[in-house]
Amino acid sequence: MTGRRANATGALVMLAMAMAACHSQQRNLGSGAQADGSRSAKKVTVTWSGSEAVDVKDPAEGTKAFSIDVPSGWKFEGTILRPRGCHAPGTPADGLSYGSASPDGLTAIGQMPGVSWDWASDGVTPQKCKSVDITTAAGFLLNIAVPNTHPEAKIIGIVPLPPQMQAGLEAQQRKLASESGNGSQMRQTLDAARVRVEYTIHGQVVEEQMGTVVTCMESHFPAYPQMRRPARTTRHCGTHGTNFRRAPKGYLDQLLANALKQPTIDQAWDADIARKMQSQYDRFRAASDKQFEEIQDHFRQQTAAMLKRGQEQQATTKRGTDLALASDNNTVAAMQKGAHMQVLDSLNRMDFVDPATGRKIETSNQFTHNWISSDNSEVVLTNDPTFDPNGVVDPIRQNWTELIPVW
Repeated sequence: MTGRRANATGALVMLAMAMAACHSQQRNLGSGAQADGSRSAKKVTVTWSGSEAVDVKDPAEGTKAFSIDVPSGWKFEGTILRPRGCHAPGTPADGLSYGSASPDGLTAIGQMPGVSWDWASDGVTPQKCKSVDITTAAGFLLNIAVPNTHPEAKIIGIVPLPPQMQAGLEAQQRKLASESGNGSQMRQTLDAARVRVEYTIHGQVVEEQMGTVVTCMESHFPAYPQMRRPARTTRHCGTHGTNFRRAPKGYLDQLLANALKQPTIDQAWDADIARKMQSQYDRFRAASDKQFEEIQDHFRQQTAAMLKRGQEQQATTKRGTDLALASDNNTVAAMQKGAHMQVLDSLNRMDFVDPATGRKIETSNQFTHNWISSDNSEVVLTNDPTFDPNGVVDPIRQNWTELIPVW
């Protein structure tokens, strides 16, 4: 648990900001306290006769953001916090922070702004933020909210959710589980919890109940061996706010029994913020698409260049292979021809070619001139270069063609 708290300490910067206003009210509103820190015997009251609606303005927009119901006569302070960094609220509406304290400063109700955090199986998170492995509402309250807002508080325990709230939570959890399905690379989870703590203000022991809802979106990325990337899991979690109720010890249940209306968001402000968020998203998406297309085009060019180089290398290899094969064939042919000529020479034979048909004819190598008859049935052999058998040898039936020797 200590390690988790160390990793997520920065997440409570905004929680501390929210609580600072409430604590300053406690010091200024302590009408029942004496100068020496003792408390008068004035009766403790955690109920109210009526309530009134107060507005919370968004300082960034200068317009009304929420309307909140608070007990009449109680001091109130509220704003929309917009902290940046690793643990900022997910939306401007999640930055709602307010506190309302009774005249004696001991009883208070309010809400701290939402926070967000990231976790990754390889430890690499956006903006190089520390990886925080918390997925449950109880884990957030016990490891982040309570230790950072009330470091000296005694944790009494986790408070069971009311049956109706528990049933609704379980129904939502089943719905999200069914939407994720088996084998899905994305999974959304939802969890809610309440814890009760005890600490001291101006010597007075008080009890406080804190509650929140945590949502997480988990994504699984398969391994990509071609890019040497191992499998990876990332998770983005956040709360929409952490509400609190505080009263002198023994009176917290009485305070919780007095229900007030939930904060009401201003529709015009909400629509304007939604429009600006959409516009910002559209600009981000356009820039992202452009960057993606540039990256794709870069890889297309690289791929085309690689293919061209590969084709050129293949062509070069083929030419080299063809030349080597041709050389080998010529060598083999020369060896075969030499062997054939040697055999023929040992038999006093020689190859001749009929120029009319290209047919190879084997005859004696003792004669330098060979003539073949027109019906290919006879050959006249002679060493006289001037001899022509046409009109001399069987002139009626045959014409003669001189054969070409194959050396």
